[in-house]
Amino acid sequence: MSRSTESPEEFLNEVEQILKESPRPENQQLKNVLSKLTELANNQDAGTAEKAIQLLGTAAGQQPVWQTPFRESGLLEYVTQSLDPSGTPLALVKQCLRVTGNCVADNDVNRSIVMQSFAALVGCLDKRELATTALAVTLNLCNDFEPAQIKAAEIRLDKTIAMLLVTDRIPEEAIEYATDLLTWTTENLSATQIMDEASVETFESLLTATLRTEEEQNHEFVAILAHYLQDPGFQQKVTNPDTLARLVDLTLNYESRLTSEEVDGAFKTLGAQQNAETAPSEGITVILVSQLINSLSAMTASDAFVHNFSIESTVVRKLISNLSSSAASPLTVCTCVMLGNLATSDESSTNMVEKAGLHIPLGEILSSRKESALLYAAAAATRHLAFPERNRTVLGETGLIETCCSLLLNQDPSVRGEAAAIICKLVSGNISNITRVVQGEVPEDIALAQLPDVETPTKPTLLYHIVSQALVPSAPLPSTNMKNPMIELGRSIIAILRHLAQSDADQDSKFILQQLLQTPLVARPLARLVRQRFYAEARSEGLLGLGLLAQFGEGAVAVIDELKNDSGLLQAIKEFIGEQRNDEAGMRRDHQNAIVLLYGLANNGESAMEGPLKQDVDALRADLARLAI
Repeated sequence: MSRSTESPEEFLNEVEQILKESPRPENQQLKNVLSKLTELANNQDAGTAEKAIQLLGTAAGQQPVWQTPFRESGLLEYVTQSLDPSGTPLALVKQCLRVTGNCVADNDVNRSIVMQSFAALVGCLDKRELATTALAVTLNLCNDFEPAQIKAAEIRLDKTIAMLLVTDRIPEEAIEYATDLLTWTTENLSATQIMDEASVETFESLLTATLRTEEEQNHEFVAILAHYLQDPGFQQKVTNPDTLARLVDLTLNYESRLTSEEVDGAFKTLGAQQNAETAPSEGITVILVSQLINSLSAMTASDAFVHNFSIESTVVRKLISNLSSSAASPLTVCTCVMLGNLATSDESSTNMVEKAGLHIPLGEILSSRKESALLYAAAAATRHLAFPERNRTVLGETGLIETCCSLLLNQDPSVRGEAAAIICKLVSGNISNITRVVQGEVPEDIALAQLPDVETPTKPTLLYHIVSQALVPSAPLPSTNMKNPMIELGRSIIAILRHLAQSDADQDSKFILQQLLQTPLVARPLARLVRQRFYAEARSEGLLGLGLLAQFGEGAVAVIDELKNDSGLLQAIKEFIGEQRNDEAGMRRDHQNAIVLLYGLANNGESAMEGPLKQDVDALRADLARLAI
């Protein structure tokens, strides 16, 4: 090829002829093409160069056999060095991109060469005329090639693409390319990168773009957002009013697409989050909605949220507006979690009840919904509202105790535990609620448990229902952080006893106490607390409860019945006190409670104790009296 005299048309014809033939071993013809391209560049003949490189790009795309010769001849390096929109005509850059993209398709050796020009390739994205081609080239470079994906994360390709998306600078036909690149880059971010400001900017841009993007791309964008939100530290960084409000809008929008079956699936998935082994298999929309809701719930538990938001905040009011049984949706789970997190003081909890009346819709959810995740979240929020003594009478008057007694029959142990914990709070120091529990009859829609060798009372009370539910088997809890129904129901009985047994109790209280003492098996849940070995504090409370019962004739008889029923109970008490030697204060407390129990049995139940049992009680009392505390 005579480069000095050859016309542009002749050069192009010769390039076309070369590409019609098979590559030659030494690639001399391609090296001559490279020399001519260099000459055209020096003569500023971009038009001819563009046409020649277009032919090269088409050949590499149609016949991958040219990929290696283009690299070996230097043509690949030449076109990658020409990816400079600021100094090269855009039409020529576009053809250089085509050659690059076709040369790296499924060719890791060529990819390694082109990676050296990754920054220049990304620079082409800023030109709308080049964006589609540049994204396609980058996609070919990164597809199934981890080094390129890592490099993309290193130079924060995700931030660049997210900014182009939010400013509408990516053509519609290239959105899919951009989405795949965003996903790969995000997956390769390090823990440190996830927490940097580039990630925050990327997240904010992508969130904005997602809110106005057509449904086709939403799944992928939401999945990327959800990936960021899995990091607790990152959640703190984006827990601000604007971002949180937009995340709520996104979740509401996404949730609105769910079919009724998918709504059920989302509730099940949210409930199963407590135990990943039982998580149901659902479609992508359900999974993403659940991930968003779990992330929002976690964000409302952060210090940033608790310190900067209240029930008067705009986003909080928006969530609360859907807090009703009829409007309840999977996002309502997050609303309930949020309310529980905001109820951080007596003042905030009291305001939620007295000023906002939030206990009403929460109670409606507890009494009418069936979804475990929703019931658990609503019950946890309601339990927080029961912390202030000032709220307890109001909550009891709304029928919350009866509702919680009904929830004790729920199959989900976490729901049962929260219901039991609410009852315990409501009866603590509140004679109105205590009276309701001890004297109130069980509603007809509550099925009583049938206890072995116990005849159900003619008019069973709520207290009898509580006692019986404390004794029935329960499924294991998914998490040790959850409330154990057996423990909480035992504590409820103790809370009632403590209040009624006060020395200054009035006649009405004494009458209620007498009714409590007549409740079948009232001592057994307290004995179970002592016998269980997982919750040390509950063992102490059980011992206290037995001691309180033993101060009254019928109560002492009830305790003695348990000692007869469980021959190892006395020994368990002795062992428990001995196990407390590392906790001097706890040992002193438990030793005192045990002494109170044993003296109460001797003084009020001696006639009910048979010889061997009386000897065992006396022997333990003597042992404890000698024990130096």
